[in-house]
Amino acid sequence: MAANVRSKIRATVGLAIACASLIAAPFSHAQTDYPIRPVTVVVAFAPGGMTDIVSRALAKELTQAFDQSFVVENRSGGAGQVGTEYVARRPADGYTLLVSATGHVIGPVLQKRVAYDPVKSFEPVAILAKAPNLLVVNPGVPVNNVSDFVAWAKQQPSVPYATAGAGGSTHLAGELLRHLSGLPLAHVPYKGAAPATADVVAGQVPIAFQDSMSVSGPIASGRLRPIAVTSAQRSAIFPNLPTLRESGYRDFDVYTWLGLYAPAGTPPDIVQKLNRAVTRIMTSPEMSERLRSQSSEPVEAMNVIETRRYVEKEVDKWKVLVEKTGVKAED
Repeated sequence: MAANVRSKIRATVGLAIACASLIAAPFSHAQTDYPIRPVTVVVAFAPGGMTDIVSRALAKELTQAFDQSFVVENRSGGAGQVGTEYVARRPADGYTLLVSATGHVIGPVLQKRVAYDPVKSFEPVAILAKAPNLLVVNPGVPVNNVSDFVAWAKQQPSVPYATAGAGGSTHLAGELLRHLSGLPLAHVPYKGAAPATADVVAGQVPIAFQDSMSVSGPIASGRLRPIAVTSAQRSAIFPNLPTLRESGYRDFDVYTWLGLYAPAGTPPDIVQKLNRAVTRIMTSPEMSERLRSQSSEPVEAMNVIETRRYVEKEVDKWKVLVEKTGVKAED
């Protein structure tokens, strides 16, 4: 009798284990074979700017690498906040990814209503590229260097400056210069770098702080005039262009970088798989040269842990800068 009971118990336990294995197998298999259907890459800015350009180049390479479609979808607004919050709410299955710029880590510090945490709401997958921010002017503005610009700006009741949106690194560049110089700079936010650049080219706004990739074309054609870079060191892309730090504004080190993210809780093996593929693509000689030709800069390869640490350090850096400039959410 006891033997029969033990036999039945063993059979029941075995059946339970077998069922659990059957249930787990498809999930494990799906992760191993990821991606088995198209992946949406949400770009948090309008088409035409640095974030969009890099994302489309990356999506094309990922499509080839995985033999599965990676489709770019632009969801602009709020300096990247609209697209970012959308991805934060998506299923954590690796089929909706986010590409955003530096505003990803600035927004929660600056904005009053932000429904995401730059680290806790996401799995940072990879850092894609960096670019110096430039101070550029419409050719109709009678300045050729920083000294000219400061002297001219002091004579104006207000100097509107265009950026890709409130809460991005270009916005903070303008606010830092306003804070350090006392110039009457007034922020004019757009829903992306492309429309902001277009209005400065058209003379609707006299100046802009913009990432180098977004303004390299108009600079090359003479439709915009570069005045300075906002990074700590001169850019290899614009070696003859002085930094604002050189021009007397100490501690000026503001630049744009792009990151790829998945919703928090995305399986680690999917994040790792994406990190390895993206890192291989973005550090390849072909992509590095392509970035340089478009006035952007490749970044060093980082694994998943290093990527998360980079994002965490950037959160701390920009929090200090927001406090220093005193910029408010309504600016």
